[in-house]
Parts: sequence; structure tokens; C-alpha cells
Amino acid sequence: MITEILLLLLAIPCGLLGAYLTNYERKIYNLYFQPLIWTLAVISAVYYSLNIKIALTTTFMIIMLLTWKYSTKFFKEEK
Repeated sequence: MITEILLLLLAIPCGLLGAYLTNYERKIYNLYFQPLIWTLAVISAVYYSLNIKIALTTTFMIIMLLTWKYSTKFFKEEK
């Protein structure tokens, strides 16, 4: 139970880091790539779904996607 809660809490910093890295890549290279941390999070979520529950993986991905979506505006520069 504690492992599941910690995994879900880990989704928020992963989403924030993914949003920051996405904005960094867009600013530096003028490209839009999904960063490596996002790929690693997907792989780890699939791995955990095999061992724990598929519902936990779905919740992890939804939390991470929502954090990513709503935190990208915090890393954009004002014009």
C-alpha cells in the first residue's frame, strides 16, 4: 500500500520535470520532442502494472499527464 502511494506521489514531480525538459528542448533546439524522462516513466508504469494493478498505472499516467499539461505554462517565458 505504501509503495502504491509513493508511486502516485512520484507522478507529480515526473510531470513537472517532463514539462520543464520539454520547454527547455523547445527553447534551445527549436524542436518539440517528448523528453527521455517521459519514456522512462511510461516503461516503469507498464512494469509496475504487471506486478501491482493496471488501475494504479492508469492513475499514475493520468496524474502525470495532467501535471504535464497544466505545468508547461509555468515554464514559458513572457514576451
